[in-house]
Amino acid sequence: MITKGDFQQIRPNVWELATDCDPRMRVPARVVGTQKILEAALSDRSVEQLVNVAMLPGIVKYAIAMPDIHQGYGFPIGGVAAFDYDGGFVSPGGVGYDINCGVRMLATHLTEAEIAPYLDELASALFRACPSGVGEEGGVRLTQKDLGRVLARGAGWARERGYATESDLERTESGGCLAEARPEAVPDRARSRGLPQMGSLGSGNHFLEVDVVDRIYEQDTAAAFGLLLGQVVVQIHCGSRGLGHEVCTQYVRRFQSAPQRYPIVVPDRELVVAPVSSEEGRDYMAATQSDRRSSGALRGRFRTGVCTRCMMWHTTLRR
Repeated sequence: MITKGDFQQIRPNVWELATDCDPRMRVPARVVGTQKILEAALSDRSVEQLVNVAMLPGIVKYAIAMPDIHQGYGFPIGGVAAFDYDGGFVSPGGVGYDINCGVRMLATHLTEAEIAPYLDELASALFRACPSGVGEEGGVRLTQKDLGRVLARGAGWARERGYATESDLERTESGGCLAEARPEAVPDRARSRGLPQMGSLGSGNHFLEVDVVDRIYEQDTAAAFGLLLGQVVVQIHCGSRGLGHEVCTQYVRRFQSAPQRYPIVVPDRELVVAPVSSEEGRDYMAATQSDRRSSGALRGRFRTGVCTRCMMWHTTLRR
């Protein structure tokens, strides 16, 4: 049983668990956060999962947990680990079920004062227009051939369809299209689940949040992003929906036999791994990069925001 006393505070808000805590640990485990965050992480399996990550072959330097740490699948949510690309391993559980899940912020040309008289109408319009929830279909209708183009072109597909601009691509990692992606590595069931969901947000912790900039801490940084006091912005937290979930599910199953083929010992079946250089490792990496293109295309369509102050909808904005 790991306790708070096993951690050493190495600097403010950084807590380290040394490798002598468990002889199977290959690197130290670190939690970044306040004392309260560390105590909360010890109340479930979060720290245990972090220690398990520190035992994985090929891990480099540290297993790290960010301040949002909480129990996940294999990895704790908020867990970060780097693995040697040439001789390392890849874990579908570590990447997770919502591939390329993340938060993007959209700056609008509106101010809080401009939309304040219309909050009720705005809320009603958003709820009518935004597809969200478990199994909810999106507003972009695709054929299987179209989906193949999404997986191949990513945000480039969104630009071609009028859902994104060239500047959107310039502000997206790798232009929203990863060179090593192979759409054929995406399982058929993942394709069928993802086909009707393009342009939707999903459920769980995904959200569309409309905010106002009410404080600026770094004036130069804010200016670089075009942010001003009183400006309305939109935050969107979305990922790859059923497509990404199924990619992870199928490859976790495929990886289950990897320990029999390679000299691998993992502390938790949820952390099944395979060498990056193996056939299943290469296929998984190619599938997730295709999935990241799909997520990039979905995000590329969110270019316009309508807004209010401090209101959150677990929904998404549809053109």
